Amino acid sequence: MRVYPDVQAALQAILYCVLEGKRRISDMDAACILECLKAIGPVTVALAVFIATCWFYRWQIRLAKQKLRHDLYDRRFAIYVAFRELLLALIEKNNDEIMVAFRKATIARFEAPFVLADTKVEAHLDALCKQVTDDVISNIMYFDSMKSQGTMNDPQILRDFNERADRLGRAKLTIADRYFEELPKQFEKLLKLTDFWK
Repeated sequence: MRVYPDVQAALQAILYCVLEGKRRISDMDAACILECLKAIGPVTVALAVFIATCWFYRWQIRLAKQKLRHDLYDRRFAIYVAFRELLLALIEKNNDEIMVAFRKATIARFEAPFVLADTKVEAHLDALCKQVTDDVISNIMYFDSMKSQGTMNDPQILRDFNERADRLGRAKLTIADRYFEELPKQFEKLLKLTDFWK
């Protein structure tokens, strides 16, 4: 029985058997084939493990990218919901609830540049916050200060109070009407659900 010390000699013996057309494998040839398989086996297993690891790594990267896209969608949707709740609060809620909704929308506005990456939408949200601050929040704060002072007996103050109350009511409806249909259009591109695996 011949022992082949290296893989090259074993491969040469296998090639010799194949090229000569031997149909029967002798003990010497069988030993040669076993030696060759012993030499090639670990390399083959290592290659299979390497390929499986590469495939799993690529799958993990793809999954991580999709998770990031999904998280970005969730954060964009939270900004949209905060501003939608503000617009609904202007129509349906009392002044305290409007102030709470405005605080949430203001926080969402500060997150917008990092999450939206769309200057047009950011400008739209800034304009909405500015208009709500100027026309609604300032009047609500005026009412709160007037109620705490208790100087409602003066006719000039009462007339000013009623004028601001009228302005506040009109501002709530005007802002809600103007921005309620426009807000979904601004977020339309950012909130489209797509197949994340493509």
